[in-house]
Amino acid sequence: MNITFFQKIIFLLLVGILFFSGFFSDSSVYAENNLIFLAEVDGEIKTGTFQYLRRAVREAEKENADYLVIKMDTPGGLLQSTRDIADLLLASKIETVVFVHKEGGWAYSAGTFILMAADFSVVHPEASIGAAEPRTMAGEVMETDPKLVEGMVSWIKTLAERNQRDSEIAEKFVRENLTLTGKEAKDAGIIDYTARDLNELFIKLGIIKPEIKKIQPTVSERFFDFLSHPYLISLFLTLGGLGLIFAFRTGEFELSGILGLLFLLIGLWGMGTIQFSVFGIILILFGLFLLILEVFEPGFGVFGGLGIVSLALGIFVFEAEPFLFPGIFETMTMVVLGAVLSIAVLFIIITRGTVKALKTKPQTGSEALIGLEAEVIKDLNPTGQVKIKEEIWSAKSENLQLIPKGEKVKIFKVEGNTLLVQKL
Repeated sequence: MNITFFQKIIFLLLVGILFFSGFFSDSSVYAENNLIFLAEVDGEIKTGTFQYLRRAVREAEKENADYLVIKMDTPGGLLQSTRDIADLLLASKIETVVFVHKEGGWAYSAGTFILMAADFSVVHPEASIGAAEPRTMAGEVMETDPKLVEGMVSWIKTLAERNQRDSEIAEKFVRENLTLTGKEAKDAGIIDYTARDLNELFIKLGIIKPEIKKIQPTVSERFFDFLSHPYLISLFLTLGGLGLIFAFRTGEFELSGILGLLFLLIGLWGMGTIQFSVFGIILILFGLFLLILEVFEPGFGVFGGLGIVSLALGIFVFEAEPFLFPGIFETMTMVVLGAVLSIAVLFIIITRGTVKALKTKPQTGSEALIGLEAEVIKDLNPTGQVKIKEEIWSAKSENLQLIPKGEKVKIFKVEGNTLLVQKL
């Protein structure tokens, strides 16, 4: 069939109309905006981090976002919080993207597990990931628990295989403490993309028109993120116990009781977010017992000193966090040691004074004069007058002896309005 010139013109016009109307375009990419929720994690992974990301996921799901992008730069953090965040990303109904976004940034230890749990793992070419071998620390000594290593290896391989990433490389992150740059990780097949900024990230994901909604941490989330360090949590448990003991002993619940209860609640909140340590709890309680013993049955500082040591050891036992960064550990060690020593000494001083006051029998009126010294202003022969606290009292000497004016006497008894005195 011959196609006339007029038919060709009509055909080209129809094609043009269909093209510009979007018939040949992908409406999901080119015609519609993609709603992107953006969160940022900068620092250690702690309980507060999980609370913040949990809210970000909920809000993103509520508004049917297309992606939740988490910009991350972390040296590591707490194991339980890492597990909670990984489970959160795995259960999310929307696409999750973890982006190690800084040149020279990192996602070590806990950060690597979170990176593996995301639907899309993206790393700046000059950033670093890995170094995920779990270690427990005690001072400068770092130890590796073989059972813990095997458990972490199994977990990270499961996360990698779920998202079709190289599980052998993932295993080396844990078993060999392997670290890779973003470029090396992409070449090794352990991450999905590399990107230098959000614009490049969106291009790699095929997002042409991103509509970005940033999720900022609330004041309470920032506050609890600070409080959720394991050392601080165990310290709050100690403060709470001391506060309640002091409140019950003195009856002053307005301040010490309220503060003690508040600290105790914060500590109990933390108990659900860090590894539970029965041994640590026993040491803290034993330390409190020794401090109380020092207060009521002074042992020349022995009980108090042992109590302080027990408190410090109890707090440090809580530190069994395999992903805790060494720098964080050293800083918090000094903070907690200073706090424990200051609080324990202050507790002993204040409580000893309180107990002494409680044990002292209150005296009023003339009975309060017994044991005090006075000056004879009128000869005691055997009666006369003495001056005490700018007051003139009738007095009678012991054994009816003569005590001349100007002598010092001591009051040993009161009979009516007469003081019975003896010569010093």
